[in-house]
Amino acid sequence: MRSFIFVSLVFFSLLPFQTLRVAYAVPPSPYELVVDTITGASPITFDPANCYDVATGELLFNVYETLIFFDGERYDYFISQLAEQVWIAPPDLAAPEYTNFTIYFKIRVGVPFHTWCRSDLGTLTWTQYYLTTADVEHSLERLMVYDYLGGPQWMIYEALLGCYEADPTDPTFGAKIDNAIQSNSTHVWLNIANDGLVAVGPVSFAPVTLFETNPSSYWYGRTRPAFWNDVGTLPLGYPLRILFQVISQPWASIMSKQWLADFVDPLAEAAGHPTGEWLGTWENWTLYHYPTSPLEPELPCIDMIPASAANPGVACGTGPYVLDKFDAATEWSVVKFDDYWGGWPAKWPNIYGCKPAGWVTKLTVRQRSSSACRAELINGDCDFAHYVSSSSWSSFHVNGDIWNETLNGIRLQYWQAPELEVQSFFFTFNITPAGDTYGRIYDYGVLSEDGIPRDFFSNIHVRKAFAYCINSTYLINELLKEIAYQPITFAPSGLPYVNLTQSYYSLYIEKAKEEFALAWNGQLLSTGFTITLPYPNTFSASVCQNIAQYIVNIGNEIASGKFHVQLKMVSWSQFPEALQRHELPTFMVGWLSDYADIHNFAYSFLHSNGAFASFQNYKNQAINDLIDNGVRVPDGPLRQAIYYQLEELYYEDVPSVPLYSPVTRCYLRDRVYGYYYNALYPGIFAYNIWKWTYQKGDVNYDGKVSMTDIVTVVNSFGSYAYKDKTFAFHSRWNFHCDIDDSPRYRWRDQKIDMGDITQICSNFGKTSVPWQPPP
Repeated sequence: MRSFIFVSLVFFSLLPFQTLRVAYAVPPSPYELVVDTITGASPITFDPANCYDVATGELLFNVYETLIFFDGERYDYFISQLAEQVWIAPPDLAAPEYTNFTIYFKIRVGVPFHTWCRSDLGTLTWTQYYLTTADVEHSLERLMVYDYLGGPQWMIYEALLGCYEADPTDPTFGAKIDNAIQSNSTHVWLNIANDGLVAVGPVSFAPVTLFETNPSSYWYGRTRPAFWNDVGTLPLGYPLRILFQVISQPWASIMSKQWLADFVDPLAEAAGHPTGEWLGTWENWTLYHYPTSPLEPELPCIDMIPASAANPGVACGTGPYVLDKFDAATEWSVVKFDDYWGGWPAKWPNIYGCKPAGWVTKLTVRQRSSSACRAELINGDCDFAHYVSSSSWSSFHVNGDIWNETLNGIRLQYWQAPELEVQSFFFTFNITPAGDTYGRIYDYGVLSEDGIPRDFFSNIHVRKAFAYCINSTYLINELLKEIAYQPITFAPSGLPYVNLTQSYYSLYIEKAKEEFALAWNGQLLSTGFTITLPYPNTFSASVCQNIAQYIVNIGNEIASGKFHVQLKMVSWSQFPEALQRHELPTFMVGWLSDYADIHNFAYSFLHSNGAFASFQNYKNQAINDLIDNGVRVPDGPLRQAIYYQLEELYYEDVPSVPLYSPVTRCYLRDRVYGYYYNALYPGIFAYNIWKWTYQKGDVNYDGKVSMTDIVTVVNSFGSYAYKDKTFAFHSRWNFHCDIDDSPRYRWRDQKIDMGDITQICSNFGKTSVPWQPPP
């Protein structure tokens, strides 16, 4: 309250000195949003069931919709989309006996699908279809049936059936899919299985609603603030945070079952496809299963890219935009769906009255060289530029200084937005010799100054010694120029269940000496070793060189100069195979998460069947058991305890060392409004975005910086987003109120402070023309 009074006094002390001034200029191409992406970053499929790359996801999540969707910047809060309401309830009466709980979705029946696509192919048209519960059930079952190799299906299988892929050799498996997803005329429900599909006894608890039902509530249609507490102690057996994130992403998009039958299947037949589309029949579902289907590598017609007039890539969603043009080599575009059920402009994110004031009628994503992407953003020829590397950020700043103000016309919307990624240094516990390609590798337990044994890193003291030789301060401050942070454990800081008080490794030379002295029962000091550190790029070479320097210096001090480290360049083309064959003594790679939950990192880093642990030949059964249990425990204190224990075991066993988690920056033209960063978005979601020119401080976009704007900013005073480069949000955070231009002009600093207050005071009373719809 005292902060509110103080801020208000500052406002009123400044207001008498303000004068009115009208400012207005229509930006170029105000109704088309142009995004530049790098050459080759084209969608590879139009089939949601095969969508597992960001370029495809960016197109599809503008055209299709899911049952629920992310609430603005938050990955852990959701809004209703094609599902009006969601209930968490005991097992449905008709559910399989191994069902832990059921999730009911009330479907927004009657929502219209698009009636055309691809004007570049003469405009393909079809009958008007309207959303039914059968469409929802079929879309999700189709996702599971197709089960593409390397596709996203494992995430839905993990939740619904406790496995990671379909088993077409099981004669009952089709029935298992069918029973997992059920519907009637108004609702669709998911029956969530327990681990092992074991029969469970009676389960009883009161159903819990996800969305606020009171129309007058600020949270109406959004996740109730009490929801996570309400479900935290229920006997669910699977974390809802994971499942909700999985079904909010493009692979879970809802399609028209009738459109697939009426339009896509005949296209497939005309194109000579052996079976065409799966139409929901279970007696022959295995014919459509991929990859064990005899049809491999044939794909359904909807998925065929590049397209031709005889066999076009097509799309029919309920989303705000219609697929208009597509060229895999150059660009694609979507155009406004006038009959979109959500209406225009978008009604969300609505943060204390700040909501979209306009729209764009077209989104175009163009492929350009990296240099062209940067140049076109600087010149105003595009509105966004994807995949601008951190080494190129300087091109958007005055004097090439990334800490200086941005160039005229460019806004830095987020300056330290964390990514769901952890880069780490890994040890291989059982190395497969490859001649002397990656250094001399001796048999198990054989120490020699000119090499290492296969099981060199099976010794915990060796791993700890190496861990204490990693200088994360140098890595982050010098090599990465402070655009990253050192994660405490195997998952990004700020995710639920990451223990911020957990011990972690940092440069500690004396400790490294102690561990080397203990390694291999003290024999390492007298025998010595020579290790080859492979690297695939200049950055990892610098990291390896830094580590090598410390190890060699320690060897000179305590081992008569017998510690030797060599570096070897390994091309990216060789790197994956060498990993799979366990030939690399150490390696540096990162994990970019599929969803924002610690389990996705724990499994990949630590489970013996996970991606990285399998490369390392690392297995710790106690850790395996904890990971398997952690994903079958509902969100709450018990799940937290499991992951806290995992993080402690990770520290004690040190199979790898977290190096850094990157942060990104979001540069865009300052004529763009409504954009927000969500780490799980595959690209630009255009529905919330519009282009115009406003006075800074007009946070409700009504054409005037007024007391309404002032009160809105004051109410958000002290709030922040992505604090300390982590996924930490203040409860009152409002990205519209982050208007501060000082001391770095055209920056948004991810906090609402006196800089924002000063800015809005300086513009109080100034006006501009409100957004105007297209003529």
